Amino acid sequence: MKRTLAVRLLPFALALALGGCGGFNGPNEAYDGPSQTHPIAVSADTQTLSIPVPRTKSALTDEERRAVAAFADAYKERGHGAIAVSTPSGSSNTTSSMNVLVDVRDLLAEKGVALDAISYTPYQAAGADAEAPLILSYKRYVATPRPCGDWSENFAHDPANGVPPNFGCASQNNLAVMVADPADLVMPRNMTPSDAQRRAVVLDKYRKGEITGTQRDNNDSAAVSEVNK
Repeated sequence: MKRTLAVRLLPFALALALGGCGGFNGPNEAYDGPSQTHPIAVSADTQTLSIPVPRTKSALTDEERRAVAAFADAYKERGHGAIAVSTPSGSSNTTSSMNVLVDVRDLLAEKGVALDAISYTPYQAAGADAEAPLILSYKRYVATPRPCGDWSENFAHDPANGVPPNFGCASQNNLAVMVADPADLVMPRNMTPSDAQRRAVVLDKYRKGEITGTQRDNNDSAAVSEVNK
């Protein structure tokens, strides 16, 4: 009789023991990952470069060429959409701005920016403005994490064994700073096309019964380091 009663009470004893460990006490204390508790805000931003164009100007200066080259590199790394090149219209420097525009277009092509990735848009400038600038712009994304430092709870006394408010905050901040392109936090990138030429080579070797893997040469080594020996 005593043995039967003990067996029946065993599940209740286990439940009480587990309940004493704190832990999950309902949906209000459900664990959310750092991406929910410390989300990274991603917003669109416009990067611009303004180039003054006096009426006597016929080409970019060396300093401006370096600025345009750096602008093109930044666009290829984090830019989205096209580079918009805005040229003044109706001002007294319209002719000189067209000369500078040719320099800008050629330099962007040298830096690997495709022709279809550049859009040209005139803007209305004041007729008396003899230095209406040439303006380059593109859209990029900026990641902004939440600030850390929430020490509002006493970590020395937590019967519920919950998650500290700061848990995962530092990792989220590091991710926001290190991510190559914050747009990746919003949507995945498109897949690059497959290498059809390499695929054809491997299939041809497979049909001939040859080894399809990469062959090792004399420079390859699998030796284990002996630093700790």
